[in-house]
Parts: sequence; C-alpha cells; structure tokens
Amino acid sequence: MYCKIKTAFGTPLVVALSSLLLVGLAMGRIHYRLQTTLIGYDIGHLKADEAKQLETRAYLKMQLEKLTTRKHLQLLTENDQDNNAPKSQRTYALQ
Repeated sequence: MYCKIKTAFGTPLVVALSSLLLVGLAMGRIHYRLQTTLIGYDIGHLKADEAKQLETRAYLKMQLEKLTTRKHLQLLTENDQDNNAPKSQRTYALQ
C-alpha cells in the first residue's frame, strides 16, 4: 500500500498532511485575530460605559453633598417643627 510516487516535496501523503497542517495553522491564526478584534470592540464599549458611570457618580456625589450640608439640613428641620410625629417616624422630602 505504500505509494512509490515521489514529487519534488516528497510523497503525496506528506504533501497532503503538510498542506492540511498549514491550512489548520492559517485558520487558527485567523480565529485568533478575529477574537482579538472582538475583544477590542468589547473594551471600547466598556470604556464608554465606564465614562458614563463616572459622570453619573460625580453628579450623584455632588447632589449628596448639596443635600447633606448643614444649611440644607437645618432648613429641613425648621420646616418640620410643625410635625408631631415621633422623630423615628419622620420623613423628609429631599429636593
């Protein structure tokens, strides 16, 4: 069953196997590059989301600081002097 035909590169089986190996390696490289590109796009989307979240965080932090200033809290308690509810059950509307 051994093929005695020889080509410039060796037997047809060696040529076929080496061609198959090269095609497999090429497909592996294509897959690797495609995955790298897709991961790059994902990173870009995540960075955009991070920028939005940092902006939202800064806004909310500013609002929290504004609402928890001594002047604002005193204003809330002054407006609540008419409230007869126990202190543990009082609620305040934040503006």
